[in-house]
Amino acid sequence: MAGHPKHQNSSCQQCGQETPAELLAACRAAGLRRTQLLENVLEVLRTHAEPVKISGLLQARGIRGTCDPATLYRLLQRLETKGLVRRIGLHERAAHFTLHRAHHHDYVVCRECGDVATLKMDCPVEKLENEVGRRTGFREVYHELQFYGVCPKCSARSA
Repeated sequence: MAGHPKHQNSSCQQCGQETPAELLAACRAAGLRRTQLLENVLEVLRTHAEPVKISGLLQARGIRGTCDPATLYRLLQRLETKGLVRRIGLHERAAHFTLHRAHHHDYVVCRECGDVATLKMDCPVEKLENEVGRRTGFREVYHELQFYGVCPKCSARSA
């Protein structure tokens, strides 16, 4: 699952969501040890359409009360390093996490509060991504696109 994951299960290709077994297999292949915390974090990220803050993960069922923020953050860093999780945001205090997906999402991040919104529109970079792969010979080319601005709540506060 480094880079963009490929699905073997046809239902996953249709819904764009990995199965728990696929996620655990990817973690095992990346050299990560299977723990209850790992399973719970993957399940929360798998079932959330939007990126999740660490504070949201710490409050999630199955995680709440089982670990401290530092332990959770270290796990998320390992998952990010292995290419299984994507970190979105401007700085550590407003970091959001999401799984790398077969169908990627692009985001807009508030420069003031750090909130993240998923762009619900066709990605203009996909054609370029294919062209880059064709011209360079690289395989499994993907991109991560984030826009930055000031969200409506922060705009209203400063007005």
